[in-house]
Amino acid sequence: MRSRLSVGFVSPLPPVRSGVADYAAELLRALGEHVDAVSYAPAESRRALRAGHDVLFFQIGNDPLHLGSYEALTDGSRTTPAVLTLHDYSLHHLFAAALLDAGREEEYGRELVRNHGDSGRHLWERMKGGGRIPVWDLAPWSYPMSTEAVRRAEIVIAHSRLVAGSVLRAWPGTDVVEIPHHVVAAPRRERGEARRFLGLPADRPVAVTLGVVTPAKRVGKILEGLAILPRERRPFLFVGGAVGPDDPLLASVRDLGLSSDVRFGGYLSEEEFWGAAAAADLAVNLRHPTVGETSGAVCRLAGFGLPLIVSDAGWFRELPDTFAAKVPVGMGESETLAVELSRVAFDPDERARRGTAAARWGHARSPERVASACALVLREAAEGKGRPRALSGRLGAELSVLGVGRPGRYGSGSREPDAALLAEVSSRLAGLLPDRPVPLFD
Repeated sequence: MRSRLSVGFVSPLPPVRSGVADYAAELLRALGEHVDAVSYAPAESRRALRAGHDVLFFQIGNDPLHLGSYEALTDGSRTTPAVLTLHDYSLHHLFAAALLDAGREEEYGRELVRNHGDSGRHLWERMKGGGRIPVWDLAPWSYPMSTEAVRRAEIVIAHSRLVAGSVLRAWPGTDVVEIPHHVVAAPRRERGEARRFLGLPADRPVAVTLGVVTPAKRVGKILEGLAILPRERRPFLFVGGAVGPDDPLLASVRDLGLSSDVRFGGYLSEEEFWGAAAAADLAVNLRHPTVGETSGAVCRLAGFGLPLIVSDAGWFRELPDTFAAKVPVGMGESETLAVELSRVAFDPDERARRGTAAARWGHARSPERVASACALVLREAAEGKGRPRALSGRLGAELSVLGVGRPGRYGSGSREPDAALLAEVSSRLAGLLPDRPVPLFD
């Protein structure tokens, strides 16, 4: 019988307000069935390097609070193998906020060059020469600054085909595994009680959009879509997320004549989040631009059994059409939103069909199942199977360049990609392809 792994789990945890922190806390609980994990906040991550763990498990996203985790992962003296869950493909804003905005310009420049070589050096020289570079507006896929973290990790976990394929294009030798974002079981509440709890109307369909309110969430577009609809075909909209008193969204509600159709709920506690899900008939969560992130709020809402309306962009494109309607970004966005909002809100049969499909999708992504897959990857890294870099990753990258298949587990195919080719390669190169019994997720 193999001994239990000792894992240094490096991540923010609640009460830190972060989607990664919430995800990490849920995963950490489920991992307890498989490994002995000790948690470390990013600021104390160097302590994890010296703690004698079998393997380190880093959760890193596009936020300056992860700087300590990045520094520990890429520390040249690190000898403990590491698995990295890359929550966002682009980490540029991590460095822009933690270094550039803090006056640590030379360190920011070094990271640009470290991650992007000559192109990073050229951009940095332009910045030093006085050229105004709108760092916060840079296309997130042009200078993602995640390459060094990917290069230093023994194994990388991605939540989506989008990120797995992007990692392989940037660093073809990466051992990358696609394991989806988990979906927690939701506490249940009677709909009428939930609506009274949040002060929502009892006699109208209710749509919710939940999560941190930023320009990328495109709440203004949702308001425009609502305003297109006649009052009798207009669902009530509950916006969960903090909005300041001078936020232009409040003026938009007034200007569009939606004062009786929209309510802003502010920052939601865990109880209020699930109350909003119980009160809702559907959820609409848009996102553009994306940095390769998944949405924990969307995963939760789908697992609750709510039909979704999402942007046709990024990871959202990978959600099944059985429950997620995709809305184009830009031209026709508000009009398509109006059609989908009205159609789903006022068709109980359609809502039931989509809700059943959403709940089934969420059930397959339970924290227990995701933790089991992560535990297998952690053991591989601890046993040295993450280096040399997996041949499957190299093969996947080459197939991607050739345009074979769709992005999938090995970066370039569906979940059974080009089975004959891979079988032939593995038979001729027996022992070189990794034996990874990670469960697949539908």
